[in-house]
This record gives sequence, structure tokens and C-alpha cells, in this order.
Amino acid sequence: MKERVVHYLTVLALLLFAMPALSSRTHHYRHYAQATTSSSQAPQTTFVPAASGNAQLSSLIDSLITNSSGNASIGVYIKSMKYGDSMYSRNIHESFTPASTMKIMTAEAALLYLGPDYRFSTQLLTDAKSVKNGVLQGNLYIVLSGDPSLTHDDLADLLDSLRSQQITAISGNVYIDNTAYDQRFYGPGWIWSDKQYCYGAPISASIINHNCPQVKVTTTKNFSGKSHSRKSRARKQVVTSSFSQVVTDVPDYNRTLFKGLISGMGVKVYGFVTFGSAPENSALINAHSSKPLRELLTDMLKKSDNVIAGAVFKKMGQLYNRQPGSWENSSYAVSQILASKASVNSSGMRILDGSGLSPDNLATPAQMMQVLDYAFHHNQISYDFISALPIAGVDGTLKHRMYNIARKVRAKTGSLAGSGVFSLTGYTVTADKEPIAFVIMINGYKGFGWKYKAMEDKIVTSLTKYKR
Repeated sequence: MKERVVHYLTVLALLLFAMPALSSRTHHYRHYAQATTSSSQAPQTTFVPAASGNAQLSSLIDSLITNSSGNASIGVYIKSMKYGDSMYSRNIHESFTPASTMKIMTAEAALLYLGPDYRFSTQLLTDAKSVKNGVLQGNLYIVLSGDPSLTHDDLADLLDSLRSQQITAISGNVYIDNTAYDQRFYGPGWIWSDKQYCYGAPISASIINHNCPQVKVTTTKNFSGKSHSRKSRARKQVVTSSFSQVVTDVPDYNRTLFKGLISGMGVKVYGFVTFGSAPENSALINAHSSKPLRELLTDMLKKSDNVIAGAVFKKMGQLYNRQPGSWENSSYAVSQILASKASVNSSGMRILDGSGLSPDNLATPAQMMQVLDYAFHHNQISYDFISALPIAGVDGTLKHRMYNIARKVRAKTGSLAGSGVFSLTGYTVTADKEPIAFVIMINGYKGFGWKYKAMEDKIVTSLTKYKR
């Protein structure tokens, strides 16, 4: 009993004293870009009256929905995390496309199954028995694990161990082992146009620089200038610019990248740079580990990072089913993990990609609430889960929303503009400091998306003013 009280007070403190995340890195992903508009573009939350008791609260929320809904389908579920009672419910057992709020399911399953300290490992292996005169007498294997944070520099450090061991040549082949995941890089139902952007980058065992590296372009421009003699002369100026380019051919990108890295270290390969699985008895030369899962999930939820979500999703599929991670076996794994470990009713739930990028994902407000409810009440995951959510008016996809109740809300946003989807799920506290979980799911809106985002903000604002 004492432990439960301590846990409750700890989580309540987390909600009451929200602090901004340490990371200030900026990512450009679809859901993040749509949610973090400038303050002048953000929906302004007009005055929302305070409600006393569930009857007044229900009447207020009904009026907010009526004034904004149009022809959209809307599901709302509000529940006390202190008393456990339902404070408001609307269409809570109907299935909705959740968009990026799907990531809370991926995060909870990952924390429960992989654990907050899990790290992705990229390994450099060999089947060689010896090194003679600087030549590795066998093959080299680069085993990729689907680490979504792996960078070009990480790989360079990994391969630098060849140089530190005075290896100047490889007698056999260099094999890129990308068998941790299957070779279907795009999630079911992903829209073709999304695949052209970084937020829709391919999900494979090989994710290097988010599979959307920076490309530098140097150009020479002519311009006119004045010399000291006041005569006009043509001059040349070198201009360097950079942009992100999504990888469209993962195998070709990998082969070219590793050839360049190995060659740049002065290591000659007598065989080929190709693809293949590392034998079980291979010897470890070096390894690179990602940062802990809890930190990856913070990046995923704060910035609505689809690549991290897809990689973590497929990792669960790989380990749970003991076969290469695929969209199908990962869907099965996450559903089973949530059902068995968090008592989530997975009936009719459709988790296709882990990120919510697919418009074919489905979940009910009741299922989303079960995820929030479990995370709040179980100290195994509560801190890592709740602290990773964006904070209203402070960071992530809520940085430019709900300034009027800044720091009082931790929630995950979701939007698929082309599919008419908005969603918002998370936690807040009432005027009496009662912790509340809420789920808002909107499907099928046409035009004026800002109205629905403003409606979400007003509903949440009403919860912060609520008194029993």
C-alpha cells in the first residue's frame, strides 16, 4: 500500500512540475512539422468556463464538440487516474485511425518487452582465424541491428578498429548483414508521396543517418563587384548548401557507403562488398551500442519520429517471434505484449507500422485509454513513459500549443491531413490537482483542420479548470 501511494505521488509530481527536455535537436517529420507551427499560426484557445462536477463537464464538452464537429467522427474518453471513474465518454468503442498517437502503444510495448535500458548493437565480426602481414585471412561481417540512431560517424568509429589492429587488407569479402529485419521497407498503406520525405524514410535493419542523410552541394556563382579602380569586374563566389535526401535504394546506399568507408581507411578488399549473414561462430572485432531505449523513446514521442517508431516496432517483431522483424510479425508481437502485460483489449486493434503513418491503423479510444491507464499506475514504466511525452507550451509537438495551460499537459499528438485525422492523448491535472487521462480522436474532417485542433485544446483546457 505504501509503495502505491509513493508511486502515485511521484507520477503526480511529474505532471505538476513539468520540465522541458534537455534535447533541442530539430527533426523534420510530417507530424512534427504540422503540429509545431509558429505561435502566430497556432490555434488560439479562447475562454473556456470552469465546470464543477461531471454533469457540467459533460455538457461543456458536448457543446465544444457540437460547435466544431461538422461531419467528422469524434471519440473522446476522459478518466480519473486517482479515482478510476469515467468522467466523459463518447464513441469510446468505435475504431478510429489514430495517426501518431499510435506511438504510445509502441512505446508502452517496448518498455514492457525490451526494457528501458535496451540498446541496439551494431557489430563487426569475422570468420578469419588470423591476420598475416596486415591481411585479414577471411571475411568481414558488418551486422546491422536496425538501430535508428546509427550515424555515418558511428560506423567510421566501428570500422576504425581495423586500422587500430594494423589490418590493411581483407582477403575475402565484406558482408553487410541486414537480416535482422525483412526487406519490405515501407509500412502497409503508406501513401506514396510520404515516401519522398524524411518522415517516411525506409525502415530496414540498416538505418544510417535516419536513412535521410544530408547532402552537401557546392556551386560557383558569378557576380559583379567594384574594384578599387571603380571598374566593374566579374567575380566568382563558391557557395555551399545542404539538404536532406531520403534513401530510395537501401542496398545500393549501403554498398556504396561501406565501400567508401573501408576504402577511406586505406583497407583493401580482395573480394567483394556484398550482402550475407554472419556465421554463428564468428569472432567479435568491435561493436557499437545505441543510447538506452528510454532515450530513443523520448526522441520518438517528443518529435513524433516515425523512423525510431518503425525500428523499435520491427525489433519487437524480430525478438518476440525469433525471425526477421516484419510488419506482420511486429503487429502480432505488439498486440500480444500489450494484451498479456498491460491487459489491453486488442480485439479489432490494427497496429500496422508502429508509427501511425499508415491511415489503415485502427484503435478505439477505450484501447488508447487502457494504455494510458496502465502506464500511469505501474512504476515499471510510468516515469519513462510519461516524461517522454511532449509538454504543452514547452517542447516537442506541443511546443506551440496550449500556452494558456503551459506545463500542465503531457500528451502525444497525431495528424494525417490527407486522411482527415487529428488525435491527442495524454495526461493533465484538474484545478484540484487530480490527475486525468484523456483521449481525443477525430476522423473524417474536411477542411478547417485548425478548428479541430482548437477543439482539442479547449477540451483539455476545460479539464485543467475542472473541480469535483
